[in-house]
Amino acid sequence: MMLMMLRRLTIGERMIDKIYIPTFRRVDNQATFDNLPDEYKEKVVMVVQEQEKDEYKYDVEYLVVDNNIGIAKTRELICRDAGNQRFYMIDDDVILHRRNAKYFGGEPNMETAKRICTKEDLDDMFTLFHSWMDNNNIMHIGHKSSGLPPGKSVLENKDIIQATMIDGKELSKFIDDIEWDLCQVGEDSRFMIDCLIRGYKNRVTDEFPKFSEMWGEGGLENIRDADLHKKEHMKLMKKYPEFVYIHNDRMKPWGSHGKKLNYTFVEFRYKLKDAYNSSKNINHEFF
Repeated sequence: MMLMMLRRLTIGERMIDKIYIPTFRRVDNQATFDNLPDEYKEKVVMVVQEQEKDEYKYDVEYLVVDNNIGIAKTRELICRDAGNQRFYMIDDDVILHRRNAKYFGGEPNMETAKRICTKEDLDDMFTLFHSWMDNNNIMHIGHKSSGLPPGKSVLENKDIIQATMIDGKELSKFIDDIEWDLCQVGEDSRFMIDCLIRGYKNRVTDEFPKFSEMWGEGGLENIRDADLHKKEHMKLMKKYPEFVYIHNDRMKPWGSHGKKLNYTFVEFRYKLKDAYNSSKNINHEFF
């Protein structure tokens, strides 16, 4: 697989035109933007609320949305603004890495286990993502967490949160059918299921994983709590009872950051392969 990927990348680089970064209450704490190579900062569209638009001084394009509309509606507006192009959407607290090729059967290509993505790494990543969308009925691509040990370089029909490349042309076929405001957290999981049940596989990369301090100051930190998390995910479970379930109804910390900050949540999980398999008798071209 590694040889095939390397050969494919020599055909020519295919980039991304727009990188949307929805951000809120993090004017001076832009982990995603600060860790992008300069050439990719030029592609950024910062998505900010009207109340904060004059506070952001970055030399980038801005998409201004109404105040307090929530992240679910914000993601919808991003998708509509992007139109029929392929685009990338990433939260404001995510850092992209590249793992050493040795973990995937290749020759070592760095001295460390992983590194923050360089321009060349992102060039390779987006070229790879385009090739997946070209040939595999895939319109939704995401990243494994860099905090997990390396495994398979490519996974299908897995969780995608925080950072994703989307094929806007395919999304346009059913964008008006999505219940965008169904839930105010877990909205990325809702989008994931909406794509799978329409016959679009997703793909997740472990060669280019992501890292995020999910519980940093700003963002949804002042409104996300256990009650909201459960209430909004129950809405998702009610809409898709065959694909969403409570894995553990005892309160438990969510990851190392949640444990450190004493954030505890009911744990919901998703039957993503079942969601995709439910679409096998549907021709997604007619959506």
